[in-house]
Amino acid sequence: MRRAKHWSTGLALLLAVALVAAACGDDEDAAAPEPAATTEPAAEAPADPEPEPAPEPEPAPEPEPEPEPAPEPEPAPEPVSVSLRLPWFPNTQFSGSFVAAAKGYFAEEGLDVTINPGGFDVNSITLVAAGSDTFGLHDTGSLLFAAAEDIPLITVATYFHKHPGAVMALEESGIETLEDFVGKRIGFAEGGPWQLTQAMLAKNGIDVDDLEQVAIGFDLAPILDGSVDLKTVFATNEPILAELQGFPARVFVPYDYGVETSANALFTTQDYFEDNPEVVCGMVRAISRGWEFAFENPEEALDIVIAIDPENLDREKEALSLEAIKDAVLTPDAVADGIGSMKHSRWETVDDVMRTYGGLDVDVDLNSVYSSMCYS
Repeated sequence: MRRAKHWSTGLALLLAVALVAAACGDDEDAAAPEPAATTEPAAEAPADPEPEPAPEPEPAPEPEPEPEPAPEPEPAPEPVSVSLRLPWFPNTQFSGSFVAAAKGYFAEEGLDVTINPGGFDVNSITLVAAGSDTFGLHDTGSLLFAAAEDIPLITVATYFHKHPGAVMALEESGIETLEDFVGKRIGFAEGGPWQLTQAMLAKNGIDVDDLEQVAIGFDLAPILDGSVDLKTVFATNEPILAELQGFPARVFVPYDYGVETSANALFTTQDYFEDNPEVVCGMVRAISRGWEFAFENPEEALDIVIAIDPENLDREKEALSLEAIKDAVLTPDAVADGIGSMKHSRWETVDDVMRTYGGLDVDVDLNSVYSSMCYS
């Protein structure tokens, strides 16, 4: 029974508490209880960024086009064949031409040059005029006479600026000046040296008739044995021969006494000159180079020249001749203007000498006789 009473009492207390709670609820407008905050689901971790797509590979470069084959080089033009006629037998007087051939200077100018010798009965002027040779070498006085006869030739270079025509006396004779010529016996050969000697004497106030004149040709014996005191010569030849025989000589060159003329003239026909200017100037340049080489390399130049005619050329004599020729070729004018270059005044002097002493009696237009085209 005690348990029932106790349970009843508890129940009554619970009812009382419930009534009080209900009464309070009616007196206040209490807000309904906020619903429990719902927990937002945790933000998802950002996803790893999508990898950027790999760049597309560069397209392979187009293969380089095969280079076009280089054009075949133009074949070298065939060299121009020409000939050069000397006025005398081969010797160092023509070193420029022989060296130009041996060292390839003609070939570099596109030329194939045949060098033909001269001699006693061989005239380079006649052969070039006739067309047998393309070019020739000769004396300027002789070329003036050709012009007087209307032979249509033209000179394009004179390689001996100083004409070697001269007169010699043995050193033992005691002849040292032109004044010492008076009363002496002079042996001469007709030609350039004798004409130039007369002009030299006249220019320096000496009458040639005050000398005893004897025609002796080219023989050295009369001066060596004392038959004559003086002899007309080429300074590049006879005085050297006399010295080699033990007779040192003194040489008087008209060029050094005011009679300035030139020699060793390169010429061709007017027609060939006008039709082939490059060939003409190629010849001029090559021979000039040949002279330059000869003076800078005399031993090799002598080898070249002597090989042309070893039986008749003596090395000692040719070496002395080459040294004498150097003085004729390398004048101050030649050094300044070029080996072989020309001056109008020298042609005027030749013309005057030929008129006075050589028998030239026809007017010659000097401007038609030579051309400095290759030196301009």
